[in-house]
Amino acid sequence: MAFDEYLTPLTLDNYTVRLCKNEEELRQYQDLRYKHLILEFDPEKAKTAGPDDTDYNLGYDKNTVQLCAFYRNPATGQEELIGGYILMRFKKEDDFCKATLKYDLSKLFKYKFEICEVTRGVVRPDHRSGLTTKLLWDGIDAYLVENNLRYIIATMSFMGLDPLKYTEAASYLHYNYRMPEDIMVRPIESKAFYHEYIDKKDICRKTVISQLPPLLKGLIMIGAKTGDGFYIDRELGVVETFAIIDTQRDFNLKNFGKRELIK
Repeated sequence: MAFDEYLTPLTLDNYTVRLCKNEEELRQYQDLRYKHLILEFDPEKAKTAGPDDTDYNLGYDKNTVQLCAFYRNPATGQEELIGGYILMRFKKEDDFCKATLKYDLSKLFKYKFEICEVTRGVVRPDHRSGLTTKLLWDGIDAYLVENNLRYIIATMSFMGLDPLKYTEAASYLHYNYRMPEDIMVRPIESKAFYHEYIDKKDICRKTVISQLPPLLKGLIMIGAKTGDGFYIDRELGVVETFAIIDTQRDFNLKNFGKRELIK
């Protein structure tokens, strides 16, 4: 985990978004992530794992930074860590990133652009109004600009291990938001599932909106495209799809939260 990188802090009222500065703040984030992400996905993890489990800590290497949201509590005057994302920079196959454990990124690597992977984020439940996530994405945008990064990648989780439940959503993404084939990303073969897409005319937009993960809806609004196929993640009990944003093409952070922009 790199603590020597700098990002100009973003502030709004009692909120501040900035990079994690030290081991103490990193530990606060790891505790938050364990309690409000890992255990919300799988309560059974409480029996076998804890905040010290490195599989959940994600404190990887010098190309990894922690972007955190802080809230200054008016009652106490204390700054509280309320959410965050881990950002991992890489540009070649032997650079570590979480996505390479699940997906074939070989087509994307051919172009040798530096990429920023945004790992699964977490926000404390009492701050899940949408404001905290929007501020964190403002921070991600600033980090991209300051470091001249072109692509953002992320994996989007659908609850449960039955991908057939999401055939309508998968069909909708295929017809409307499919990545260009020259950079197409697909799951590793052993964990991949490919839907038989239904006819476009038979897709119910209301059903799709209800099925899409909230963050994926937000990314679609600001320019995301999705990969081909779902990854079956039995450890977390979810199925996933891959998402990418080309910041030099359709990226527009001002559209975050504008649901009417979803086709």
